[in-house]
Amino acid sequence: YQRRVHGTIRTQVLLDLIKPYTRITLTYISTELNIPVTDVEALLVSLILDKRVAGHIDQINQVLQLDSSKKADARCRALAKWTTQTANIHTALCAKVYR
Repeated sequence: YQRRVHGTIRTQVLLDLIKPYTRITLTYISTELNIPVTDVEALLVSLILDKRVAGHIDQINQVLQLDSSKKADARCRALAKWTTQTANIHTALCAKVYR
């Protein structure tokens, strides 16, 4: 039981650590989590296979490359929604002004 809780906490800390990055070295993650690079790599592989992390590991350079397309897609959808709402406000204001 204790091992599972420890693994869950380690996973959550890892996810929080990599969240702001698009590229991050396994060495840096290893240092921050105080675990060997091999454990970091194994944990990342399982998270990638479980689709909890969108990215891939460059094993030669020991770098996690995160796919930023999901973040960009969400940002584009938010901007499109904002643009539509702004256009609706503009139309409503023009209709009231030019009555």
